[in-house]
Formats: sequence, structure tokens, C-alpha cells
Amino acid sequence: MMQTDKQLLDEADFLDPKRAIIEIICDEGVAEDAIINIANEKKVDFIITGMKGSGKNFRKIFGSTATLLAKNTNIPLVIVPEDARFKNPDIVVFASDNIDSDKDVPRQLTAITKLFKSKLYVVKVIKNKNEEWFEVSDTPQKLRKIVKILDTSIQYPVDTDIRHALNEFIKKHHADMLVMMPHKHEWMERLFRKSETKDMIFHTQVPLLVLPEISSKLQVSNKKDLQNETHG
Repeated sequence: MMQTDKQLLDEADFLDPKRAIIEIICDEGVAEDAIINIANEKKVDFIITGMKGSGKNFRKIFGSTATLLAKNTNIPLVIVPEDARFKNPDIVVFASDNIDSDKDVPRQLTAITKLFKSKLYVVKVIKNKNEEWFEVSDTPQKLRKIVKILDTSIQYPVDTDIRHALNEFIKKHHADMLVMMPHKHEWMERLFRKSETKDMIFHTQVPLLVLPEISSKLQVSNKKDLQNETHG
């Protein structure tokens, strides 16, 4: 702990010589549990963690702090890939596997898109073109209004590989951030269902914002305005 505390102090001194904005905390425990507990205690808005390129295959099998945080956090989590470079998120992609259940997420994203003046894409990957008509016709009217208010549209790229489709969409539209919401599944379904969020953690080339499905702390300042416009 003393060694880790010294490393944190050195890093803090490098980033913030006057120590005006950085507070360091060194604690014992399982990493993801300790991080989430401290984040809740400090009432933080985001948890930010990195994802190194080396050893990905090993962590893919046994898990990593980033994937466990994504699975268990009740606070928005930003995962930054090793080679990512900081820039303003001018273009944000929200990837959904269930647009109906995710209908409140674009509203949450308003806080970010308004702050950074970002363009937002809502994306759902479909396996074939025949699915597109069904998805478009099945989109709830309430969601249509919210999407219209946010000045965006729902995109339906066709691909059997969701990870490949998202990375290609991000590359094509020069997106700066990907947003996903992992859903809770019953244990039997989890045995047979691939986690797209976990897959993207290891393969995204841009920062990934993970929104918790329940009790998200990401608040939208103009929520009342959105509600008025939605019902207007």
C-alpha cells in the first residue's frame, strides 16, 4: 500500500503540481468493489478507467477491472483505450440492442451533447435488410419524438458481427465516443448470450461511455423542457 500510495503521489504531482484539483485515495479490497464504493461515497459523476492493449486475451477469459466495473457500476463509466487521444466528443454514437428499453438514454445523453455541442447518432445493428422495416415500424412514438427533439435519427447498419458494424460506423462517421448500456439478463440467458458491451471494451478505438441500466446518476438539466416538448 505504501508503494502504491507513493506512485499515486508522484502521478498527482506530475499532473497537478499545485495539488489544487486532484485527491488521491489508496484503499484495500477487490478493485471494482472498492472503486464503486469510493465513487458513491464521494458522489462522483463519472468513473474513468483505462484499457491497456497488452494481455487482452488473458483478461478476456478471466475478466478485468474495466469489464467488472461495466457490469456492476451504478455510476456512468468511461473506458479509455490505450491508444486513444483526448479530443472534444464532437460526434457521439449510442449503440442500442433494445431501442424500446433504452428510450430514456438519449435523454440522458442530452447533458453531454449540449455541453460539448456534439452530434448524436443512435445505432442499432441488424442482421439483414428485412429487419429494418420491422424495426422502423416498431419504434415507439414517444421515442420518435425524443429522437426528433435531439435532432438525430436511428441508424440501422446491416452486419452479423455487431462489434465490426459499430467500429465501421464509428470510423465512417469519425465518431469520438461510443455509448452503450449493458442490460441485466437472467442467469440462464447469460449462459447463451454474448455481451456486446464486454466485447466492445476490448475492441473499441474510441472512449466508451457505459451507462448503468438502473439508478444512473447522469442527470439532464433540461429534463422538464424535453418533457414539455415531448408532450407538446
